[in-house]
Amino acid sequence: MKKILLCAIVAQIPWALLASDTSVLEEKATHGDAHAAYELAKFYEAQHESDRSFLWYKQAAILSLETKTTQNKALESGLTEQLQKIERKETVYSSFLTPYNDDAETKSSVQQMVTQSFDIAPYKMNYLLPITYDAVSHDNRDHQETKFQVSFQKGLTDNLLGLHESFVVAYTQTSWWQTAAESAPFRETNYQPELFMIMPHFDKDSFMKAYQFGILHESNGQGGEKSRSWNRLYAKTFLQAGGLVIAPRIWYRIPENSATDDNPNIDDYLGSADLELIYPWKQQTFKMLLRNNLQSENNRGAAQFDWTFPLWEKDLFGYVQLYSGYAESLIDYDKRSNRIGLGFALSR
Repeated sequence: MKKILLCAIVAQIPWALLASDTSVLEEKATHGDAHAAYELAKFYEAQHESDRSFLWYKQAAILSLETKTTQNKALESGLTEQLQKIERKETVYSSFLTPYNDDAETKSSVQQMVTQSFDIAPYKMNYLLPITYDAVSHDNRDHQETKFQVSFQKGLTDNLLGLHESFVVAYTQTSWWQTAAESAPFRETNYQPELFMIMPHFDKDSFMKAYQFGILHESNGQGGEKSRSWNRLYAKTFLQAGGLVIAPRIWYRIPENSATDDNPNIDDYLGSADLELIYPWKQQTFKMLLRNNLQSENNRGAAQFDWTFPLWEKDLFGYVQLYSGYAESLIDYDKRSNRIGLGFALSR
C-alpha cells in the first residue's frame, strides 16, 4: 500500500517527509537490514548531509553482499549507481581544485560550487508531445501543434514547525507551439511559480496520507489584450483507497483591482476546486483531472486523462494525453478544447 502511494505522489512529497522517523530505520539497519540502510542513505542525501549519506550507502552495500536475496540484488544495483554518482561528484571536484584545508564545511561549499548541484526534483509531469490535435476550430491557429511542460521543485527547509512538514518552492511552465505553421510561433506559454508546505497525516493507517497548502501565481507573460494572470491560495489533500490515490484541491482567488484584472470572470470557467485521481498499475500510470464550476446555469468544466507507460530507456515513458473542456491554457480560459496528444514523459 505504501509503495503504491510512493509511486503516485513521490514527485510532490519530498523524500525527507517520507522518511522522517530515522530512529526506526537506524535500529533495523544496525540489525542487518540492508534496505533500511539504503533508506537512511537517501534520507540524509536529501538533507544534504553527504558524509552520513555516503556511510549509510556503504553500509547498505556491505549488508546486501552478506545476504544474497532477489531483493538485495536489485538493491545492490541501485547502490552501485548511487556510489558511482558520489564518486563522479568527487572526481569533478578534485579535478578543479586541490584540497587546501580539512574543514568539512568549506570542502562541502566548494564541492557544491564546482559541481553546481542543487538537488532539484520533478514536481508535476515533465513531457513533450510533438503531435497534438485540437478538434475545435480557433481563429488564427492550426489544429495541430506541439505541447510540452517543464516542472521542478526545490525543498527549502524541513520540520520548521515540528510537524514533519516541508517547505518547497516549485515552478511549472507549459507551452503550446504552432510547429505546423509556416513561421512556427509559440502561441501560448503559461508560467506557474509556487510556494507550498506539505505535511504527512500522522495516523499511518488512515486513508488520509498528506496535506498541502500553498500560494500559486499563474500568468502568460503577454501584454495588452492577450495578458492573463491570477493568484490563488490553495489547500490540497492526498487520500488513498486501495490502489487509487485521490487528491482534491480547493482554492481562493486573491482579489485584484477591477481596472487591471485580465480575466475577471475566470472563476465562471475554472470554478474553485479540482480533483485528481491517480492509479498506478504495474509499470503504467493512469491519471484523471476533473474540474467544474459547479454552477447550475452556464455549467462549465474540463477533464484531462493521462496514460504513461515505460519505453526502452529508464525514466523515459510513452505518454497519451486527452483534454476536453475549458481553460486548457490561460489565453483560452473561456474557450473550449478537445485535444489529443502523443509523445514522451520524463517524469510522472
